[in-house]
Amino acid sequence: MSVISVLMDLPVDAPAYRSTINALDHSIAALDARVSVIVYRTNEIGALGEAVVIGPGSPYRDPAAAESVIEAARARGLPLVGT
Repeated sequence: MSVISVLMDLPVDAPAYRSTINALDHSIAALDARVSVIVYRTNEIGALGEAVVIGPGSPYRDPAAAESVIEAARARGLPLVGT
């Protein structure tokens, strides 16, 4: 199973948080893909999946961590989407 890592500091009840996750879930279902979505806060970043989404909600708790995720995704050639 593939993993999409989402970097987002918004609270889970924020409309932009829900919209981002709903859009990913909708796309995964439409493609009948075997993909899981893991949301990380910038101060709690874990291992990156096969794709990275930089979610809405700037300014981030840890801007340097957000930049490091972008750099790591680009260096590894991972698909990277920023909202």
